Amino acid sequence: MKAIKEHVFQPYLQSFITTEYKQDYFDSSWHFHIEYELTYIKSGYGTRFVGTSAELFNAGDLVLIGSQVPHYWRCDNAFYQNKGLLAESLVIQFNDDLFFKNELPEMKNIHLLLKKSASGILFPKSEKYETQIRSLLSSNGMNRLLAFYELLNQLSQETEHTLLSTTQESQFYQAQDSVTFQKILNYIFNNLHHEISLTEIATKVHMSKSSFCKYFKKRTKKTFTEYVNKLRIAHASKLLSESDLTISQICFESGFNSLSYFNRQFKKYKKISPKEYSKLR
Repeated sequence: MKAIKEHVFQPYLQSFITTEYKQDYFDSSWHFHIEYELTYIKSGYGTRFVGTSAELFNAGDLVLIGSQVPHYWRCDNAFYQNKGLLAESLVIQFNDDLFFKNELPEMKNIHLLLKKSASGILFPKSEKYETQIRSLLSSNGMNRLLAFYELLNQLSQETEHTLLSTTQESQFYQAQDSVTFQKILNYIFNNLHHEISLTEIATKVHMSKSSFCKYFKKRTKKTFTEYVNKLRIAHASKLLSESDLTISQICFESGFNSLSYFNRQFKKYKKISPKEYSKLR
């Protein structure tokens, strides 16, 4: 199977890449690359896709993504509507040949960290990591490399990190497959607040309903309905935390057409009711 990947170009006289992005919205699509990637979100919010995972992201998030693990940061719809919002991130991309494949004992924790990154790792929010990553933009030579090793060493000792994906296996996609999955994600987000027709989305990607359901579950480890409901509950959680809308309004704003069904799904994913959740803010 021919795997598609984003080609990352190595800068001259640098063993890893550090980039600062300031955009109206994050514009990369569903993709993967050989390099590991450490991403710090300076500003912006939306939904983060890593492997089989789909979760909300916010400013302050720091995520390590393993080699060849597909990922996609999709900003909230507000970022696509010219509302003056800004999506900013600091990104480090690197290969594992920096870490000596004979596994030096001193790098044991870092090697374990890289293995875990096949699932995607979300670290606790901490301003110190932004400072450390930003310092790499202006440093050079051996000091830059040693500072990078120290950053990864600190991350390897974080005990409160969260594994994002439901599988630790890297996933590979053909070129056409990536385009297909991107179409599916775009359709979901464009219709998240409305009824989503399984027949219509299957037709858009030129599949029968049964073929589409098999295709989708193979790639996400969830049924299409489970996946959409999880995204809708994530959106509802955000509204419960940040808006003054009633629970009924949030139910319909999140694409549910039944309050009782919304309550059941919310409790399934959040373990508490929408009313209890709204009191946490």
